[in-house]
Amino acid sequence: MSTYVTGRTLNERGDPIPDTGFEVERGSWLDDRIRDRTGPITSHPTRAVWGLPLTDGDGPIRTASVLGPGYDGPPAHYHDRSVELFDVKTGSLTMTLDEEDRTVSAGETATVDTGVVHTLRNETTERVVVVTEIRSPGRLRQVLPTLGGLAHDRSRTSEDPLQQALIADVLGDNTTFVREEGLAGSAASALAPIARLAGYQGAYATYTQPAFWRAHVEQPAG
Repeated sequence: MSTYVTGRTLNERGDPIPDTGFEVERGSWLDDRIRDRTGPITSHPTRAVWGLPLTDGDGPIRTASVLGPGYDGPPAHYHDRSVELFDVKTGSLTMTLDEEDRTVSAGETATVDTGVVHTLRNETTERVVVVTEIRSPGRLRQVLPTLGGLAHDRSRTSEDPLQQALIADVLGDNTTFVREEGLAGSAASALAPIARLAGYQGAYATYTQPAFWRAHVEQPAG
């Protein structure tokens, strides 16, 4: 079967940057999901991760994610209300659940209940494709696109302490980060009012718009 490359980061001229996308085999499960996706492919410009939205509107968030070799996942965290389901389609995913490592391979699933501290990573030399479902996502529906969008947006930075504090504060009623990554807890609550006065937002509507992602991430033709 023939293949094509998509999901590459676009430079300021709108040209794809080499080696920033992923290869797709025509007629494969992943190719079908690309055709069935409900919005643009999203990515992080410096990390090997891409997302294909499979739902829109209210209800659970379902996303097909492509995780390249070496992807080290998000900081360890837990949710007070959101249950997550991981359905691995290809490759082998390493998950850490309450400090215990678990390997989830193609054809297997893992459910992360509320209160379980978790993260994930791809420790192999092959890519992983996994469908993630987030139930009762709350503000995660707006904040997750913001995290990727900030990384692409040349006018803002996710490293700004005020920005980090406001995101952590917005997520605080559902998602708690347990490692010393950025600002969280009382520090975030203290800085959040200052961040709001300075014009920061915990979630930006811009990053939920298809036009933003089409301007920053290569989309499949047709």
